[in-house]
Amino acid sequence: MTSTDPFLRALTGDADEATVTLRRRYRATPAQVWDAITTPERIARWFGTIVGAAPARPGDEFLVDIGGGRVRRAVVDGCDAPRALAYTWWSGDDDPGAVRIRLSAVGDGDTELTVTHDRLRPHWTVAYGAGWEASLAALDGALGAPIEPTGGAPRWELLRARPLEVTVRLDAPRGRVWDAFTTVPGLSSWWWNHWDDVEVQADVRVGGAYRFAAPAQGVTVAGEYLVVEPARRLAFTWVWTDLDGASADEAVEIVFADAEGGTSIRIRHTGPWESDEPAGAYRQGWEFVIGALGRALAPHS
Repeated sequence: MTSTDPFLRALTGDADEATVTLRRRYRATPAQVWDAITTPERIARWFGTIVGAAPARPGDEFLVDIGGGRVRRAVVDGCDAPRALAYTWWSGDDDPGAVRIRLSAVGDGDTELTVTHDRLRPHWTVAYGAGWEASLAALDGALGAPIEPTGGAPRWELLRARPLEVTVRLDAPRGRVWDAFTTVPGLSSWWWNHWDDVEVQADVRVGGAYRFAAPAQGVTVAGEYLVVEPARRLAFTWVWTDLDGASADEAVEIVFADAEGGTSIRIRHTGPWESDEPAGAYRQGWEFVIGALGRALAPHS
């Protein structure tokens, strides 16, 4: 996609349960966007028609007609106007997913909307990724802006096609490994530690940012934390920038588990890669930095 693409996309999760995340900026205030995503009459312009009574509080169940004879059931899990909305969404009778929407004020009166649809069965990945993309583009129309074309299903097919997975056992307890990934001192002890000029920033919370930079090398990795489940699961967007430009729509998820007196970590890196070459290059990079992590965590260190 080009630099004018209005979406940030991320595909995380694993082969059993996928998570799609999209972010888009709107030329409207958080209050205006909140009204468009919570008022039944306006929801019908970009998402679907509320059938029967509209939800008013956490615990309320509601139905949405999304067209084509498809009526979906949902239950409100949380509401923090005008910042956050959460609900459980059923694709089928026994197929619930968790939807989380966050609104953040940016710039001069604009809003960034981030939607995460978690616990999806993998076969739903493309349909829901493309579906949310189309709906969030239509939301621009509900807010008075032109509706632009989207990457749609082909982009999500690419994101799903060639995931990179690296699994490593580390000789250290899970808490110590978690700290090595989520604290500035911990990250600084191993990330690109073969270079002298590395700058590490990490605000480890959902919506927080990280940035690892090696100015002399002209390389930066930066992104936003999507999932922070202490000592269990960490997911974040990934933007690699070098002299050739910046990557797009890449994401990483790391799962931590106890293993034979140490810790197993499974790294899953996804991107819209049209060949196996990017995953191969990233595999070498991950194996290199994880080797440095293992040395930093070694009992004698």
